[in-house]
Amino acid sequence: MAKIYPERLPQSILDDPKRKAEVNVYRALAGMDNAFVVFYSVAWQSRSQGVARDGEADFVIAHPEFGLLVMEVKGGGVTFDGENGEWYTIDRNGEQHAIKDPAEQARRSHYTLLDNLLELPGWGRSFVTIGHVVCFPHISVPARPLRMDLPREIVFDRDDVDNIQQSVLRAFEHYASKDRRMPLGRERLQLVERMLARSFTIRTPLGIELEQEDEKLIELTEQQMAILQFLRTRCRATIAGCAGSGKTMLAVEKARRLHEQGFEVLLTCFNAALAGELQQRVEGIHVVHFHGLCKEMAREYGFSLRKPTSEQEYHDVILPEQLLDAAQEAGPQYDAIIVDEGQDFKETYWIGLSTLLRENGIFYVFYDDNQNLYGGEAALQGIVDEAPFPLYENCRNTRSIHQLVSQFHSQPADLVCRGPQGHAPELAYYRENAHMLRLVQAKLHQLVVEERVAPEDIVILTPRAQERTQFKIGMRLGNFVLTSGRSKASNSIQVSSIHAFKGLERRVVLMVEIDESVRHKPEIVMYVGCSRARTYLVLYADAATPADLKERIEAACKG
Repeated sequence: MAKIYPERLPQSILDDPKRKAEVNVYRALAGMDNAFVVFYSVAWQSRSQGVARDGEADFVIAHPEFGLLVMEVKGGGVTFDGENGEWYTIDRNGEQHAIKDPAEQARRSHYTLLDNLLELPGWGRSFVTIGHVVCFPHISVPARPLRMDLPREIVFDRDDVDNIQQSVLRAFEHYASKDRRMPLGRERLQLVERMLARSFTIRTPLGIELEQEDEKLIELTEQQMAILQFLRTRCRATIAGCAGSGKTMLAVEKARRLHEQGFEVLLTCFNAALAGELQQRVEGIHVVHFHGLCKEMAREYGFSLRKPTSEQEYHDVILPEQLLDAAQEAGPQYDAIIVDEGQDFKETYWIGLSTLLRENGIFYVFYDDNQNLYGGEAALQGIVDEAPFPLYENCRNTRSIHQLVSQFHSQPADLVCRGPQGHAPELAYYRENAHMLRLVQAKLHQLVVEERVAPEDIVILTPRAQERTQFKIGMRLGNFVLTSGRSKASNSIQVSSIHAFKGLERRVVLMVEIDESVRHKPEIVMYVGCSRARTYLVLYADAATPADLKERIEAACKG
């Protein structure tokens, strides 16, 4: 059997009555010896006199010893009008249809193919036997030349198709040099195959795929807005949701709606970085993280901060006390207070915060008690007494990332994710810090340069603080500079601790320095860190990580 491209004809061609003649010839050519290589429906575009022209050959037949033939096939009956030079086919109903000159088509294809072959690197200067034939598979042709440019040797009829290999060899002999044969050769046959049957894949860059997946996630998140309608009659409520359930978006929207209704609104959270992003989303609303609010109130009302014995005392005791003192002197300040990431607020925080709320004021708290990195519990008794409203649907992450995140949730069976499947999380092991830095640098180059992911859509997250991490702000990783915040600069990549990035998200997260230090709270660190990635997540774990933790991470990545 000859090697033929394509190996199988598409059903659309098999079912096309206009292609019946070509299908018959295809099957005949496929039955030739295995030294032959046949190409069906070869199309090209060439430039002639500065104009681009399309062309096509029905078949190209190649043989390493004999050369190349271009074949033009015309089905049905055939008529040539010598007076006006017109060609016609005759269908089964006896009707004539004007067609292009098949000899001219075959000849033009013959020389266009030769021109393209001569331009191939490695083709060489030696000549090769090349010619063209015309095939009329439905008629019998007399044993004489049809025209001066159509000797019988290069005209195939139905009998020639029945004996196709003999007919092809006859045509090769017709074109062969009288002095010596000019073979194609094995190497040039491979060049012909690469040119006429070249396979290629044009892959969508990852950056575009992630953008498309992100759009679907945004659509899902917008569906969560219906919850605000359900809660609109409640003045005080707690909304508990898993990571990615749209809590921050709902908090922002609730604050915006209240502001538009004329309410004086405070939108607060625990994380300073999150507060910075929230400020960019709203106008006319006081947005500040909790400890920033404490400092603002203390300064405004002249309270001096006593010297702390520790940073923990400063944040957990001194600043909340100053807020309460200032609030008691200032009196209620807001008609509505909206709190995001409320799981990180301790009991001492709520007392001063609630004092700022006017009588019958609106108080909403959005929280995820599975994310408590700091060990505190939301103690809202007396402020909000109704049971929390649950959000079980993750609409931030793709399903692949959600499957990993849910492995570190206390109640994974309760969670739902309807987002796109997305790319499976990647896991890479490093041997030492230098190896990890090289891996991350290579991944950044791949994402930004090769996959066209915007640098501002990428964040490097680490469980370590700046003084202990290998990823220092200002350091260079190849062409990239690590920055503390999000930047539109083409070479800037944000790096942050997982703690500082709570409440935030990025399209792409590279989570680094996963080692034995994570072992004491793997559920919290992995849950929070991994859930920051909307569509693409890569984990970098120390190869020396304890086996039990490695097994958990590997199992989670496999879903």
